[in-house]
Amino acid sequence: MAESDENHEQGVEFGSIESVFEEASYPVTAAELVEQFGDREIGRTSAEPIAIRDLFADVGNQSFDSDEELRQGMLNMMPADSVGRQRYSDRGGSEGNELTDRETGE
Repeated sequence: MAESDENHEQGVEFGSIESVFEEASYPVTAAELVEQFGDREIGRTSAEPIAIRDLFADVGNQSFDSDEELRQGMLNMMPADSVGRQRYSDRGGSEGNELTDRETGE
């Protein structure tokens, strides 16, 4: 996997917060992450960046034992708009996915 692929996953640009993964002392709780890194923003391809504080707002004392676990936790908590249009495919139409003239503006 190329380096850019490792830093970008499911619409999330982890490269923008790579230092958080390096500076965190594991295990680390969500509350500790917010206290230390709350203002740092995570880039997203299909939405505005989101602050770590906002991402972990309702998580409480969930703990992460490694940077891999933290990355997965962040992906799990990302709002749906981070990954772009849901159920979108550029592989051609399928039954039930045809846009009406009103939706396409034609």
